[in-house]
Amino acid sequence: MKKEPQFKSWIADNAIPSFVLHQIISTVGVVLVATVAMLIPAMLIAAFTKNTSGGNFVDHVVGQPLFKLGTNDSYPVLSVLIGFILGALSHRVFRTRGAAWVWILPLCILLWNILTWNTGGYGTYWRGVWDNYFGSNCGGSECLYEFFVTVPFYTSSAYSLGWLIWGLVSWKTKPTV
Repeated sequence: MKKEPQFKSWIADNAIPSFVLHQIISTVGVVLVATVAMLIPAMLIAAFTKNTSGGNFVDHVVGQPLFKLGTNDSYPVLSVLIGFILGALSHRVFRTRGAAWVWILPLCILLWNILTWNTGGYGTYWRGVWDNYFGSNCGGSECLYEFFVTVPFYTSSAYSLGWLIWGLVSWKTKPTV
């Protein structure tokens, strides 16, 4: 009897497409869902409240307290929460383990960016890294490093954690026959 190689069965079980799907959901999908979950209620609240921002309707929407949950000033709390929830739901929908490892690629990208950071001659290295990737003082870069590098790491980590915790909880609560 001829034994099939491990690599072939790994691909045959759809591990790679599953991992790619989980990676897209845990990064891009979470940010899109969080944006919609933040924007729609903020727009509804702004539509029915008095504009005290001194600007137009968009300024009034951005000024809503709910809108601040997803911005970089207060860390992407809503994105992390939605990442956790989608990770838990993915454990029920997908029967693969790809969700457990989706944090590795964003971590590698984050570490690469941190290790290759160039201050441009202004300030100290670690201060620049903190300000541009983790802190709220990222005005020079419009916080794009946080949005495109750090937030995907946060959301994918929350996604994996949600997947793992849901698996542990559902394993403990399975009825025994």
